[in-house]
Amino acid sequence: MNRKSTILLATLLLGTTACDSAEKTDNQAKTEAAKPADEAKPADEAKPADEAKPETRTVASGLDLDQRFAAFDIINCESGDQYCQVCKFGPNPKIMAVGTIDDEAFKKDLKDLDAMVAKYGEDKVKAFAVIADAKDGALVTPIGNKDDLQSKAKALKAELGISMPVVIPAPKDAGPNGTFEDHYQISQSRTIMFADGRNNVKYSEVAPSDYSKLDAAIKAVVGA
Repeated sequence: MNRKSTILLATLLLGTTACDSAEKTDNQAKTEAAKPADEAKPADEAKPADEAKPETRTVASGLDLDQRFAAFDIINCESGDQYCQVCKFGPNPKIMAVGTIDDEAFKKDLKDLDAMVAKYGEDKVKAFAVIADAKDGALVTPIGNKDDLQSKAKALKAELGISMPVVIPAPKDAGPNGTFEDHYQISQSRTIMFADGRNNVKYSEVAPSDYSKLDAAIKAVVGA
């Protein structure tokens, strides 16, 4: 083999090796690029919110500030209709007053609250009263005496001459109204709460001596 043939052969061999090397490198790059990002070690999944420990409430009865009104079914004492009063009031700021049928001070609360709604106008503030049974230190769903309590609540509304709906918690499948009892946790009659249009509680008090704090909370929400 002469010198020229040797050089030519060497050139061809080197050229083939370089192409193969480049092709391998290119293929490796494509393979790496094709690997999904999730082949990396997966991050820990976020824990669901309900695994967090519930916050201790600072109020003696009802919801704390910045907790939210939740939807629950009621029975309207006048019409007998079952629906959600919180839902019916929609995005309106709303007062929810909870008490027992025989609480004389609660009757005065309802008259005062009805007058406060009239002062601001029903287009700005809504209110409703919930009459519940008292049992074992809590205000609960009337079950065996539902019809009797509904009748008494209807008579109370007429007696007081108030405009706000007077309702009772609606039993669920002949049992307790879970949302009313477990979410609101009313333990005392005369529990008064006020929420803004997003249902965030801005006032919560039990047996208030006056309504100056409620009035201030309403003004801050409706801008009056």
